[in-house]
This record gives sequence, C-alpha cells and structure tokens, in this order.
Amino acid sequence: MKVFVIDRTDRYSYCDNYKAVVVAEDELHAERYARWKISDFKKAKLKVTEVDLEAGEQILSVENVGA
Repeated sequence: MKVFVIDRTDRYSYCDNYKAVVVAEDELHAERYARWKISDFKKAKLKVTEVDLEAGEQILSVENVGA
C-alpha cells in the first residue's frame, strides 16, 4: 500500500473539504476512494501526489481555514 495526498484544485468555499491523505494501492484507487468517501470531492478537480515514505521525516499537510 502507498500513501497519497489529494488536493482540491478548483474553487472551494469556507466549509468544503480541500485536502485528504489516502492509503491505497495506486494513484487511480486513491482518487476513486477519495471521490467515493468525501462528498466535496465527487466532481471536484483533484491533484493526486504520492508520498515518498523512504524520504524520512516530512510534514504531509498543514491547513488553516481562517476560522
């Protein structure tokens, strides 16, 4: 299994989900699973990036919606 970061690249509003970390077999399965499980991702434009687990320590995501 591999780890993928999925970013929403189209416009989103204040309460929408815009990023997810998914564990899946490959990029295609990661995108399909995110679209299936996250309602805000169903028809959104998404960018899927594989995480290199051999790279050592890393930060996958830091987000702030400005609440």
